[in-house]
This record gives sequence, C-alpha cells and structure tokens, in this order.
Amino acid sequence: MNAINTLSPVTAARNALVAATRPQIAEVYPEDWVARARELAAEFQVDAIDRDHEGKRPVNQIRRLRESGLVSLLYPKALGGGGGTLQDAANSVLEIAKVDGSTAALLGFHFYNSLVPLLADYTDKNADFVKRSTQLRWLWGNVTQYVNKDFVAQHHPEGGFTISGIKKWNTGAPLAEITTVLAIHPDRDRYIYSVIPTNREGLTFHDDWNPIGLRGADSGTIEFDNVRIQPEEVLHWSHGPGQTGPLPLWASFGAIFYSAVFIGRTLGALERVRDYTLSGRRQGTFAGAVVSADDPFIQAEFGQYWVEAQAARAYFETTIQTVQAAWERRRELTDDERSKIAIETLSLRTFASRTALEITPRIFELAGGRGTAWAADFDQYWRDARTLSSHDPEVLARRVIGQHTLHGTSLVFPTHFKNEN
Repeated sequence: MNAINTLSPVTAARNALVAATRPQIAEVYPEDWVARARELAAEFQVDAIDRDHEGKRPVNQIRRLRESGLVSLLYPKALGGGGGTLQDAANSVLEIAKVDGSTAALLGFHFYNSLVPLLADYTDKNADFVKRSTQLRWLWGNVTQYVNKDFVAQHHPEGGFTISGIKKWNTGAPLAEITTVLAIHPDRDRYIYSVIPTNREGLTFHDDWNPIGLRGADSGTIEFDNVRIQPEEVLHWSHGPGQTGPLPLWASFGAIFYSAVFIGRTLGALERVRDYTLSGRRQGTFAGAVVSADDPFIQAEFGQYWVEAQAARAYFETTIQTVQAAWERRRELTDDERSKIAIETLSLRTFASRTALEITPRIFELAGGRGTAWAADFDQYWRDARTLSSHDPEVLARRVIGQHTLHGTSLVFPTHFKNEN
C-alpha cells in the first residue's frame, strides 16, 4: 500500500483519546472510495460486536478513516481534498454501517459538518479551513443545535467572541480535533458559526453518552466556560446580511447521511441473518429443510424484507443524484428549488428510517431463539436505528411532508429571530 509518512505536525491533543485517533501514515487517496470503505468495514467488523457490548468509542477506527483519507473525500481537489462525489461519501457511510453503526454515524456526521465552511460561503472565503483539514485529515465534530436559545456569544475586547453555556448532543466532538460551534451573536439577531480546536481552554467534555444504540458514537454534553473564539475562527457568511436560520442545503446533506446509516444497518442485518440461516437449522424449521435457509416460510419472509430494503436503496441513490446536481449549481438555486430538495430528502430520511425500524427487529423471525443470544448481538441493528431515528421523530417529519405536499406550498425554514422593531 502506498503511503506518505510526512504528516504535518499539529498542536497537542486535548487528551490521549484524541491523540490516539491521529494518523500514523497518510495513504494516497484511493481511486475507488466505496471499495476502500468496504475494505475498512471488513477491518472494523472484527471487533464490532465487542465494542458494541462494551460501549467503546471507535478510536482505532477513526484513526484508520483519517489515514485512508476518507475524511477528506468530499472536499475539492483544488483545496487538497479527494474530489469525491456525494454518492461516494454516502455509499462509503452505508458500507461501514453494514457492520459498524457507531463509526458510520460518526463518519456521516463528519461529512456534512465538515462541509459547513463551504455551505456558509460559496466564494471560497472559508477555503483556509478546508485546506488545513485536508492537510491534517481532521475528523470534524459539531456543536450546532439551533434550538438552544441560551447559547449566546459575547464580544471580546480584543476581537472575536467568548462563549459560555452548555450544549448537548454534540456528535463526534469528543473524538475530533476540530469542531464547528454555532452560537447566537451578541446582538441576538443572527447566528455566528465558528471552527475551533477541541483542546481550547474552557471546554469540558462530559462523559454522559450512554444510549441503547450507537453506543460508540460519542454525542455527549460539552460545557463552555468563557471559551475564546478568535476573529479568524469565525466563518464567513455570504447568504445575505446574517445567518438567521439553518445553512442552505445543510439539512438535506444531513438527511442523506442519516439515510445511509439507516439503510446500511438494514442491509447489514439482512446479510448477517442470511449467513446465519445458511449455517444451521433453527428450532421449528420446516420439515425436510437441512438449514433454515431452505425453509419456504423463511425464504418468503426474507424475500419480503430484501425487496423493501432494495426499494430504500433505490430511493437513496435517486435522491443523492438530485442533491449532487443541486450542489453543483448551488449558486443558482432558487428558494423553490431548495424547498423541493428539502422535502425530497426529508421524505427519503423518513422512508429509510421506517424501513430500518420495520426490518431490523424482525430478523429474529429468521434467526430464531439462538439469535437472541447476547453473543450474537442481533439486536444491535435495531438499537442503532432506533437511537438515530429518535433524534428527529418520524411523526414530525411526516406532518411536515404531508402539510406541504397536500397544499403545494414551499418548505421554507423561517428565521429563528423575531424582529422586535
């Protein structure tokens, strides 16, 4: 394997955990990103069940993602990136999600949050952030959450800002070198988006991520105590006077990567239970069947699940093409076009979530009693899908989709700030 052993030095890590994710080599970017992701997935599969049982963070897996260059896939070649497509990135997440939900979720969140500098400005004024990221192969965390109205920055007398407060659900930030930070501007009429290292003084990472699924996808609480934001760490915003709502296309990119995890977990469950039914005969198997896979009832049940999963996969691929095309002409998109993309990607995420939640618990119908053994860990697929889907309740998504498709109205994200004048 070709490798470059000349990684640039970086500042001291926040702690040994982050230091352990740093690349020891830098592989040349692969010609086939999805094939490389599939190779990494085979590596990750070796101890995936043990890590799930123990709730261990995927430290070595993050290091391998950084070494492979996969973390820089979506960045343009002109800025040092891999020049890959959204299809490359989304299918890379899907392949890893087949065997390792936590690592896949961290990579998916990394992809659409590492795009924040490019989403906030279409004129390359944030290019330096991208160049540094590709040079050092950063994993990006995120401290976003638009709903926190108490997370307000203050002006610093020497320029920039300071921030104090608490942010929950910060996916990837505890394992990342760098993280986006969204806060309300001191004037309380817009947001500021910044990018800071996770070893910044005043940051406290609370080890409180302990859900039923995605147990290694650290999304713990972060406490800010007078954290300094330097002027050059504030992202340039080019979409009007100030950011008053979500980033353009940010939610649509997010929906693609959520869906990649949902579909990957579903396909992974089916592939694994297929191997399981081919390797033995469960109790209650149809008379004359040598292995469970010969049972006509199991064949029919598996066939139904497989068809449903393929439908989700096809929807996924079609929607990716729509978003990729929109990204390529992002400077020309109208509000109506962005609205249609938002509805389409929200619909995909809803369908992928529903498919995962329907199929992953039903694989026990195929595995039988032996499949419920702790060591088998067949429940990991449902637990991961259930945890991720709970972040954005499906019923709310369906209501939004129904409202706008019934009335033919545009889906417009309103300003988060009221004009008091």
